[in-house]
Amino acid sequence: MPAPARYLDHVERLTEAIATGDLASGTRLPPQRDYADTHGLAISTVTRIYAELARRGLAVGEVGRGTFVRSPAVGAAAAFAQWAPSPGVLKGVDLAFNYPVLPEQAEALRQALREMASGGDLSAWLAHTPHDGHLSDRRAAAQWLSRRDGVAVSPDALVVCAGGQHALDVLQLALCRAGEPVAVEALTYPGWKALAAMRDVPLVAVSMTPDGLDPLALDKLCRSHAGRLRIVYTMPTLHNPLGGVMPLAQRMALADVARRHDLLLIEDSAYGFLVADAPPPLRLLAPERTFEVCSLSKPAAPGLRIAYLIAPAEWRARVHAAMRASVWSAAPFMAQLASRWLNDGTLDDWIVRKRALAAQRQAIAMQCLAGLGSTGYAGAFHRLLPVPAPMRCDDFVAALQARGVAVTPVDAFAAPGQTAPSAIRVALGSPDTDATLQAALIQVADVVSGRHRA
Repeated sequence: MPAPARYLDHVERLTEAIATGDLASGTRLPPQRDYADTHGLAISTVTRIYAELARRGLAVGEVGRGTFVRSPAVGAAAAFAQWAPSPGVLKGVDLAFNYPVLPEQAEALRQALREMASGGDLSAWLAHTPHDGHLSDRRAAAQWLSRRDGVAVSPDALVVCAGGQHALDVLQLALCRAGEPVAVEALTYPGWKALAAMRDVPLVAVSMTPDGLDPLALDKLCRSHAGRLRIVYTMPTLHNPLGGVMPLAQRMALADVARRHDLLLIEDSAYGFLVADAPPPLRLLAPERTFEVCSLSKPAAPGLRIAYLIAPAEWRARVHAAMRASVWSAAPFMAQLASRWLNDGTLDDWIVRKRALAAQRQAIAMQCLAGLGSTGYAGAFHRLLPVPAPMRCDDFVAALQARGVAVTPVDAFAAPGQTAPSAIRVALGSPDTDATLQAALIQVADVVSGRHRA
């Protein structure tokens, strides 16, 4: 088997050259045909070499321009990995991730800890819990979701997970099969991509309308895959990063396609809490085949690490088995803390406050980025900003890193085989103050407009 070894030899040699700086960030790699001719390789082998460099975050392909070397920091940003920007003029501001925590939340946590420690059975926090969580925690979540949707949710349908990413991990473990394709939007959540890559689950892209996944395109994709497509992962309410909210008619069409082709739908509602008048979730339109993940990382706090997975009855035993195989159960202390805030209305109050905060920060962003073509949902914690030609997106990200501002290139969200627009996602939720956000956005606007004038 000489070909695989030769292919890996080239990958490792190029990786070493990038690490040592012999191939500097921004260097354009030779066209694939030239590289193939120089080294006596098939073009298909060179395609694999460049694809592996891209998978490792060391290179990026740009349509009509070629393949370019990426710096480790830009590669980390494109891989949606947490990292710290250079101190720069702003001493480091995170516009890559959304962790909107309100000032009063720390005191609310302190008070809750006092009250929880002074009463109740503390020994229960030290014991194993059922795989799907204590009934009291599932009841609290079911009542909250019932108020949200206006339709009763059974506690038996719920599984308490250790955060949204864990819930997605559980679903892949329970539902997906190595080598079997899963449909995703052309721009999709990087965390889902990372899980699929670890499990050798191929993702196939479905084209999108401005409001989300296109049901007609999904129908066509299902026909072309001749029954091999079973699962669809989607973000219908406040898509990340585009910010679309799928209208009811489009959701109903998606549910019809799912029934026609016997598909399972996975609905990620990470940012759904920001949309006060959202159409009903897919789970209410196709309850027999839809799984919904409701994370508390954004409406409450990322450190809470609690999410609720709602599963159809037919699949609950398998989801419970996946929970047992992954972490057994979510931490009972965190689950009870979440239940406390669900029951006493604290979380509902925070949601109201965070909706107002998101709108306020959108207004700041639109003012700072005026005239630069940014787009986004008026109530979201992020905006998309196009990178004007001839500037490369990587150069833009690197320039902001040097100024101490972290942003995410949109190709981090691109499904395999898809070309992302030359743009960055600007997250608005993490800066502690509006003033810090404004200062960082001024740096963003300065880099865009300055490079554009050049």
